Amino acid sequence: MRVGEYLLPPATTKALSTSDLVNTHGNHRTDRVYVTTDFRDAQMYAAPNRKPVVYEVELEGSVEDDPDSTLSGRSYACEKAKIISIYKVPGKVIKKVRQVALSKGR
Repeated sequence: MRVGEYLLPPATTKALSTSDLVNTHGNHRTDRVYVTTDFRDAQMYAAPNRKPVVYEVELEGSVEDDPDSTLSGRSYACEKAKIISIYKVPGKVIKKVRQVALSKGR
């Protein structure tokens, strides 16, 4: 993806969503894009991907609090998000997240 393009919800793109991969207790909507205001959280969510990057975005459409978030003002859901910057996830972050994921899978 490139600057100026939009992150769209899984219902539109037919891509796998978080609710396809983990139990979100019915709180995850496939017609929404989920974003976080915490850069470290964003790196953690991006790290398992084949090409881990973090997108800085501008939210568009209706915006609501993420029902799974326990910290107010840290995670949101929106209709779509316009990419304004792209950051690579450092190798050490990728390695750490993947090691934690592997240890939980044992």
